[in-house]
Amino acid sequence: MAKRTPEEIQAQREAFLAAKAARAAGLAAPPAKPAAPAPVAEAEPAPAPAEPEVAEAAPEPVAVQQPVERPAAAPPQAPASTRTPEEIRAQREAFLAAKAAKAAGVAAPPAPKPVETAPVEQPAATPVEAEKPKPKPREVEAAPKPAPAKAAPPAQKIDSNMTRREFLNYAWLASIALFSLETVALSLWFAFPTFKEGQFGGAFPIGDAATALPEVNSGPKAYVDGKFWLINVDTEVNGEPRKGVLAIYKVCTHLGCLYEWVAMTNRFECPCHGSKFQLSGGYIEGPARRSLDRFVIQAVGPDGAIVAETDADGNPLAIEGDVNLVIDTGRRILGDPVLVPA
Repeated sequence: MAKRTPEEIQAQREAFLAAKAARAAGLAAPPAKPAAPAPVAEAEPAPAPAEPEVAEAAPEPVAVQQPVERPAAAPPQAPASTRTPEEIRAQREAFLAAKAAKAAGVAAPPAPKPVETAPVEQPAATPVEAEKPKPKPREVEAAPKPAPAKAAPPAQKIDSNMTRREFLNYAWLASIALFSLETVALSLWFAFPTFKEGQFGGAFPIGDAATALPEVNSGPKAYVDGKFWLINVDTEVNGEPRKGVLAIYKVCTHLGCLYEWVAMTNRFECPCHGSKFQLSGGYIEGPARRSLDRFVIQAVGPDGAIVAETDADGNPLAIEGDVNLVIDTGRRILGDPVLVPA
């Protein structure tokens, strides 16, 4: 067995690595051709160094052959069709393997056969354009989504804090409004009084006139709840006859004292200041400046209709027939004024 020189061992190792790289790229391994042996001197050959260990089994030794001149490779032509990035990467690795084999003096492996693809009607690409990666197809832009409707802006919060000055102003206005309302209510109550029957200021029914009236020209009949005297008179005033029923107010026209009937003198006398009045309420003497006041008397028939009523001057009401008497204490007629001598 012929001994190999270190150059042959190095060339065979490089060819082995190129074949391994070609197998990894999916190409056929190039045939290993050792380089031409260098002329050996006649001297005793030196001992050959130990062969380095290889991860995989070394290929079988190939007989040394004389170098053969290879024809010049044709210039690369542009592929008829567009190549994929995988084809370009495999061709580049094959080119590197061939370059390494050439440096080691081994024949270059055959170029990988390109994968047949469907013809595309495009102009022939230049070698520079062929090495460029194929641009990715442009994605179709999706239709823009409609923007969500804007929510209504939140309502502005009203500041609920109240200053001391504002609180006092509101309290003052509220008290004025309450006082005004009470004043109006009281005015309406006095202007339009609503008294119950049998209450002073309202109507006092005293029943049948035949039984309720006192004797003619006798002492008066007192009604304390109604604050009046019921009188049945038959007299003359200024030469004119006055016959009928009177309801005289029990308050003196001087300063509002309650006067009394004095049977001994047959007249009304005020104990406060001495004013004196007749049975019919006419002024006699004293500090009073008018006669006694009178209430309106109504004569109501059996059917409930008003038959007669006291006139505006307060003259006695004549009673005829079967009637009931009602004294209206809410309607007062002032007495005749006193004529002061000049």
